[in-house]
This record gives sequence, structure tokens and C-alpha cells, in this order.
Amino acid sequence: SGVVVISYRSRLAVKVTLLAVFSVLTFLSALLNKFTLQGGQIFFSIIYSTGVLTLGSFGSGTLIAFIAGLMYMFQSTLGYFSLASFAVRGVTTDLMFLLLGVYKDSKQYRYSWIKIAIGLVVSSFLTGLFQYFFFVVFMKMLIDFGRFIVSIIFLVALISNGVGGFITGKIVMPRISSIIRFR
Repeated sequence: SGVVVISYRSRLAVKVTLLAVFSVLTFLSALLNKFTLQGGQIFFSIIYSTGVLTLGSFGSGTLIAFIAGLMYMFQSTLGYFSLASFAVRGVTTDLMFLLLGVYKDSKQYRYSWIKIAIGLVVSSFLTGLFQYFFFVVFMKMLIDFGRFIVSIIFLVALISNGVGGFITGKIVMPRISSIIRFR
């Protein structure tokens, strides 16, 4: 009748492979983001949220962000401290997606772009606040560019995450949901 039964081992192998692929893609999009002063944030948010929703369970955001952060720290001037930013992004994404019901919806292959966008915008904002207060104000590890430039960077990141959430929820996930029914 056309139903394919996938073993637990096969599902696990698929999930681990997707985790690796989306972690590397998230790392690469973070590199682009670094060199464009948040201009590449839209690519980061689309790739990252697609990975999180493809895996589709609580902890996916933290795992993808943490693995991407492990790769990122080797080229960052912050070194292992940069891992903290990725961890904050992952944990806040997971919590927002859990609170908004994004993970629950994704189990039924439903993707509310507004919930995804809100989750991404809030997690980006909280990560940005963490980076600013921890690395600029408290640790003085990064240069303070002043309120105007920092505000512009925040604004670009927030808008990019909102648009990224729309694209992920309205365009990307509905198109790939038919091929990710391995969960």
C-alpha cells in the first residue's frame, strides 16, 4: 500500500546526518554573517530554522547551534567564548519554539510562519543582548560602535529573522515536509 517502514537505526542515522549537515550550513552562514555585519542574517535564520524544524524536536536548536559554535570558535577572535553566543541562540530558540508550540505543530508537519518568525526574532534579540552586554560592556572584548550603529545592527538582525521565519514557515518547510517524514 506504499507505506515504508523505517527502522529506529535508520531514523537515528538520518537525524544524525541531518544534524551534521545543518550544523555545517549554520556555521557557514554565520561566517557570511560575520563579514556582512548581520547582512547575511537572513540566510542564517533560514538555514538554522530549517534545520531545527527538519529535526523537529526540543533540543534541535541547541544541538545545531552548539555544533556550529564549536566550528566557529576556531576562527573567531573570541575563541571559545564565541561558543556562548551560539549556545544562547540555541537555548532561546528551543525555549521559544517550545513555548509557541512550533515543535508541537511540526510533529504534524504544520508550520505557522508567524510563530516561527516570532521565535527567531526573540531568540535573535536575546542573543544580541547577551553578546552586547557580555562581550562589549562586561568583558570589553569587542569594540562598542556606539548606540546608533549597534541599533542598526540589531534592527537588521531582527528584520532578517522575521523575514527568515516567513520564508522558512511559508515556503521552505511546506515544500520539504513531504520528504522529511522519517520522524
